[in-house]
Amino acid sequence: MSIDGIRSSLNTALRNNSITRDEVRKLFTAANDGGKIEAGEKAELAAILQTHGSKFTVAAKAEFSRLLGSSPQPPPPPPAPTNQPVKVTHEATRKPWTTTYWPMAGYGGNSDGSASSNLWAKEGPLAKFDSLLKARGQGEGARNFELKPALNWLINKESGHYIPNSSLSEKDAERTTGVDFNNNGKIDADVAWDFIDGNGQFGKDGKTDGSMSVGWWGSCDKVARAGILFEEPKHDVVLNGVTFTTQDIKGLLTVLADSQGGASDFIGNRYDANPDVVALKNGQQIRGTFVTELEFATRGQQDWTINSTALPDEVKIRLLDGTEKTFKKSELNYVAREDKRDDPVLMHETISAWLDSGRPAVMDKDSGEHVWNYNFYKADDTLYKDGLKPLWANDEMLKKGFNGPATDGKITWVERTVSLGGGGGTENYRYWMEEKNGKFVNGGWDPNSASPDFLWRPQTEAAFTGKNDRNPFVDPKLVKEIYEASIR
Repeated sequence: MSIDGIRSSLNTALRNNSITRDEVRKLFTAANDGGKIEAGEKAELAAILQTHGSKFTVAAKAEFSRLLGSSPQPPPPPPAPTNQPVKVTHEATRKPWTTTYWPMAGYGGNSDGSASSNLWAKEGPLAKFDSLLKARGQGEGARNFELKPALNWLINKESGHYIPNSSLSEKDAERTTGVDFNNNGKIDADVAWDFIDGNGQFGKDGKTDGSMSVGWWGSCDKVARAGILFEEPKHDVVLNGVTFTTQDIKGLLTVLADSQGGASDFIGNRYDANPDVVALKNGQQIRGTFVTELEFATRGQQDWTINSTALPDEVKIRLLDGTEKTFKKSELNYVAREDKRDDPVLMHETISAWLDSGRPAVMDKDSGEHVWNYNFYKADDTLYKDGLKPLWANDEMLKKGFNGPATDGKITWVERTVSLGGGGGTENYRYWMEEKNGKFVNGGWDPNSASPDFLWRPQTEAAFTGKNDRNPFVDPKLVKEIYEASIR
């Protein structure tokens, strides 16, 4: 058979790793063993040129075209497999960097801190910045400003970015917060002060036995912003005898980040773990936690869901002081609960559009009470369309969409993997979207999947101009000098 002869001649030609004009003639001689070259043999020859074209000499390619009678066309690609999920990738043009979240909290009131972890540390980035300011005859104060208690706003005083302890206690209010509540000019031990309400948030409940964990407080949002706006520092810099490590420079860029890049595009609603609300017909609002199980169906303002019609005969709520109270349906105007999940369609389309624009962005990667800002640069999607379903999907999920139950639209089930910057790994999301007239109109989350809390990104690039409200002693122009020396 001539095709077998063609392949045998090809194997002989390939032994020299280069196909010459003479070897091309041998290929056509093998193809012409029946007196003419049939369509199947032409296709075989064209496939050889497509696969091994880089091995043909210039003369060999010209001879090939002459013998075939025209420039050979490659064989048609094999048909795409049917009934398979579609793979799509959205990716920014560069990867962002990250570093520690620069926690505000210290331990046991020690303000020396860690130079690589605390911006306010004794040998940290801002202390070194003060040394540079002093060496250049300028006023110091960057570290001292950072060391002002972050909770000074509780007594209407200027706030910095330092908290003595990672756990606040109303029984030992001054030592754990650093705030001079009794206004005697010093921080006293065992001062009891009411500043935490019954829901564990800042407020008052008439008691002084509350506590709050703030170890997660820091500058993760500013780190994420810096990782988008600036190139990653590459090497240490020495100016006026002061050595700034790459970690120091990342710290200074973190302090500077909010003053650069203009305003922020922001999508979604931050979940704040606000108490549930019972709104009575007499205008009174009661806050606490619902004891009665309620099905919320109506979307309200911002990230609240409201139910004003399909209420049970009675609604029981546990108040902030721990007591429980029951209200009859006839007394109720509506009940409301903060929603932990945002619109999956909005999240899907925004992440895709932002990454397709070439720029990385930032997300709070899940809807828990704590906020962890991560920059991200890629999203890999697996889309199940036209009746396809992943193993985790079921029709019960379609009854609980962001805009109510799905109706008669086309359903796409989505598995999305988002790549986080700075070696932060990946986050996986699962959800469905309903399409009508070429537009996604509704969607819902797999109950076992995480969901992003919110997304944001700076609107412009860094200009190193203007003032720095976060720490007025950190001059953008001086940070630029340090930064640019590190990326050369």
